[in-house]
Amino acid sequence: MKVSSKNHRIELVEHNNIHVSDPEKGIEIVQRDDETLLIVTPNKVHTLRCLNIDRATKEVTLLHQGQKHTLKISEPIDEILASMGLEDALIPKIDFVKAPMPGLVLDVKVQPGDTIKKGETLLILEAMKMENAIKSPIDAVVKSIEVKPQQAVDKNAVLVHFQ
Repeated sequence: MKVSSKNHRIELVEHNNIHVSDPEKGIEIVQRDDETLLIVTPNKVHTLRCLNIDRATKEVTLLHQGQKHTLKISEPIDEILASMGLEDALIPKIDFVKAPMPGLVLDVKVQPGDTIKKGETLLILEAMKMENAIKSPIDAVVKSIEVKPQQAVDKNAVLVHFQ
């Protein structure tokens, strides 16, 4: 497994249930608990706290001495796909959002051309007297809106297309 940041790239090898980046130099990475890692070097022990693991983007956010660091994880399958020119083969392609249930569109929060982030509300769908925020599953640009406020939709009706 390889871990990289903006300035550094290291390769980790599992050895006796410890991840070693360079066994000859004596650098070890030890998991202390569910959210704390220790990087043990011959001269110093560094404590890192794991703030977030995003398995979809293969990124880990760590806290070290009060500063956040985001690292990218590269597994052997990623290296193989990159060598074949297929870096994005494992990233799901989402072109649209469908209605998860039948209901009435109360409000549309985005417009065509809007750049949206994952988790941002696209529209409000009323179903069974409850308002449901329909959120974006990805970072994207809105290509088209297929519904209007006060429009009734069936389950699996396409609501929004992405570019």
